[in-house]
Amino acid sequence: MNKEQILNISKTIIRLFVGVVFVGAAISKLLTIDHFEIYIYSFHIFGYGLTTVLSRMLIAAEILMGLGMIFKIYYKEIWSLTMLALIGFTLFLIYVIIFRNDDNCHCFGDLIRLDPKESIVKNVVSMLLLLLIRKENSHDYRPRLKKWLVGISIAVAIILPFVVFPMDTLYNMIASKDNNINTVEWESLQNDQKYLQLLRFEVVNDSTYVQHDSLAVLDLSDDTYIVNFISAGCDFCRLGANKLSMIIDHNNIDKRHLKFLVWGYDADIVKFMDDTNTRGYEFWFLNPIKSLNITYGKFPTYVWFDHGNIISSGDLRDLDEGKIVKFLR
Repeated sequence: MNKEQILNISKTIIRLFVGVVFVGAAISKLLTIDHFEIYIYSFHIFGYGLTTVLSRMLIAAEILMGLGMIFKIYYKEIWSLTMLALIGFTLFLIYVIIFRNDDNCHCFGDLIRLDPKESIVKNVVSMLLLLLIRKENSHDYRPRLKKWLVGISIAVAIILPFVVFPMDTLYNMIASKDNNINTVEWESLQNDQKYLQLLRFEVVNDSTYVQHDSLAVLDLSDDTYIVNFISAGCDFCRLGANKLSMIIDHNNIDKRHLKFLVWGYDADIVKFMDDTNTRGYEFWFLNPIKSLNITYGKFPTYVWFDHGNIISSGDLRDLDEGKIVKFLR
């Protein structure tokens, strides 16, 4: 085997390696798609519904770039797109390091955890490998076979993220009976409350300990209630909770009529209660994925229940004291 043959084999191995890494990263994200969507949504650039679409479009692009490298179709264009993608991902990771420093950048979903620094190293290595094969040309396929390979690649890139791992949130949004909450997801939660846990708080030596009671059942069928869907780290949720608690206290309304369904770390939930003077209210921990699906990622969301039936729902603009007092009394 001469040097030219060894060089060609090496370039083929590099090309296949880069392609497999891209396809593998896409599949890893799909297998833990809920966590990837939440990570993208945590930047608060897009609404949750749009985030579910854009996250799958990114995965589809990774699949196309990976298959393009593997099959060596439209090689120059795929090479350029892959290099641009790696540069874009790297700049994004630099931003994450400076402003967030997440412990997992979700480049491989939750299956392979890489922090931003490790992922930058991966990207730099991939870019260096791409530079070694930049002068390669597309494989000389027969026209009919080339069309088949292009069609199969596009079909796989669309079917995997959008059909095999469908966006239930968008479907439920259409089927929902309410514009502000996903009633399909809410009814599913009512039928199976394994994602919902009553929080019990115990203070020992000025430290608050949180216990999650998974056996408790949330029952809204016996009276009128306002259920507050919140994120523990949401400033607008703090504002709304403060306003609600003041209305309840000022009008001597029983606190049991106001319930908080929250997601976040225990320490953040305790801080939320202290900041909003809501320690005497009922807090339930709601699985973050369920919470996002029910509210379409809008926090805070307030839902008014009369003996288990949804009467109305809304956001901060709907917190009218007269309306609240009349409803809860």
